Amino acid sequence: MAGNGGIIGPLNTVTAAVCLSAKVSTFNSTGCLTAQATANADYMVIAGGGSGGGNKGGGGGAGGYRASGFGPAPTQGCAVPVVACTTYVITVGGGGSAGSPSPCAAMGNDGTDSVFNYNGSTITSAGGGAGGGRPGCVGMGRDGGSGGGGVGGYGGNPCGAAGGSGDVPDVTPNQGSNGGTGTAGAASCDAGGGGGSAVNVGGNGSPGAGAGGAGGNGVTNNISGSCVVYAGGGGGGVRAGDGQPPGRSVGPGGTGGGGDGGRGPPAPSVAAQAGTTNLGGGGGGSGSGLASGAGGPGIVIIKEPAVSLPATAPGIWQMNTVYDFVKDGNWV
Repeated sequence: MAGNGGIIGPLNTVTAAVCLSAKVSTFNSTGCLTAQATANADYMVIAGGGSGGGNKGGGGGAGGYRASGFGPAPTQGCAVPVVACTTYVITVGGGGSAGSPSPCAAMGNDGTDSVFNYNGSTITSAGGGAGGGRPGCVGMGRDGGSGGGGVGGYGGNPCGAAGGSGDVPDVTPNQGSNGGTGTAGAASCDAGGGGGSAVNVGGNGSPGAGAGGAGGNGVTNNISGSCVVYAGGGGGGVRAGDGQPPGRSVGPGGTGGGGDGGRGPPAPSVAAQAGTTNLGGGGGGSGSGLASGAGGPGIVIIKEPAVSLPATAPGIWQMNTVYDFVKDGNWV
């Protein structure tokens, strides 16, 4: 005879009900998420930005931006399911490395993807496209989460080059925008186009003594608990000299971590700026003979909702305990 009221088996252990607060997990680099409960979690997944192009290069495109629950409604996807105590791999994409100052290797470099793996599926944001440079690929900006800007015109391509396409590969809602076009350079007035951002197309390079194309402004998201602007495009670089004003304006980087473009010599030359770390911004395009700005690394933020977990009682009850609960009206 068992000593638990005639029932053979382990005694029951009661786990009290508990209320779990919402949990925000921020990943500035690759890591793992262990879910606190079975629920639908919101996310923001931003890839690394592309670097700018060289030699009056286009600005780098912002890393692809995908989010649910927070940010502008048109950019919001759906929350995704996670299972309690399950570990999920989070990959945070790096920014594209700075483009070489050499005219023969002046294209920028693409950013890399960020990925949230969950229950056999993924949310993947594509790396930002590189800014176009002279002379690679006739200076066109590269496709990506957001497209890189095109290089300013030059002798072999006096019309200027087109920006790359954003939202490549295509997802719903869109993850980014197109890069701007470099201006024509028939009179050495070349200026690169700005990189695209999460929600805005990069600006075109301005003709004459005008500025480089502005990087597209990024998008505000408060999933972290603070309003932060992410995924801005890099500004286009400009040529100086050959009759151009020495103080010609560079293309400004977009809000959300886009780096400003650069200006080549003669003095005062200006170095292109990198995209901001963990905002996924594109790097600035450079002026003549200078390195471009690197793309900014991405970020992943997961927000699990507040949940109420009921009391649990696994195992087997003693018969006398069941009797007492029934007698008191507490047996459910």
